[in-house]
Amino acid sequence: MVTIKWLTGSPHPFIVAAKGMRLLSIVFLVELFIIGQMMVSQFYKNIVEMYRRTKDLEESAIKTRYMALQSQLNPHFLFNSLNTLVAEIEYAPQKAVEFTRNLSDIYRYILSCQNKQLVSIGEELDFIRKFIFLHQVRLGDCLELENELPLDVYECSIPPLTLQLLVENVVKHNVISPAKPMVISIYADRIDDADWLVVSNEIHPKKGVASTGKGLDNLLQRNLLVCQKEIIVENKDNRFIVKIPIVNEYE
Repeated sequence: MVTIKWLTGSPHPFIVAAKGMRLLSIVFLVELFIIGQMMVSQFYKNIVEMYRRTKDLEESAIKTRYMALQSQLNPHFLFNSLNTLVAEIEYAPQKAVEFTRNLSDIYRYILSCQNKQLVSIGEELDFIRKFIFLHQVRLGDCLELENELPLDVYECSIPPLTLQLLVENVVKHNVISPAKPMVISIYADRIDDADWLVVSNEIHPKKGVASTGKGLDNLLQRNLLVCQKEIIVENKDNRFIVKIPIVNEYE
């Protein structure tokens, strides 16, 4: 305005009348409002972008941690299975064929679970039956699975390989023989209006086998990452009991 007044030859370019001052004030306030709105909009846009990036990083970190935990399977299982297979090929070829098919199905399932955070309980049960069959070939009929789960929980979910880890713990830490047969019971329980899957077995401790707790800690961490709940571990009345939170919607 001063420049325009000077170019037009105004005698007093720096003097602004009352009407001009009001106009300047209005223009200034309008510009201030527009700039403020733009800054607020950009601020919230940056917050949303930072939140999205943080969420992506958290999900990536959770997925990485989960896959690392999931990969911590017992390395002795394959070694023991191959030794058993060699013996069956020599003494019971037909049973060796069935053993090989089950072993193949087991590793196919393990590979299919690598990118999954949850699987249906029905899938886990199909898998664990084959898994226990391999142990039965090696240990005899002194190992048995007792499934008391109602059919309506088969479509619910748990972290993959949950039952494998628990059964492997039972075999690792207990004496299993014709004199001391082992029955692993699986059933459902209701705690605080939530459904839980329970795995229970008698305790026949092996001498010289110390528990590191890594398997159960692995399972605890996986459940915390997936459903934000801890597992429940109980040791009472000569029974070892592990309770796993059930996710009611299969993902």
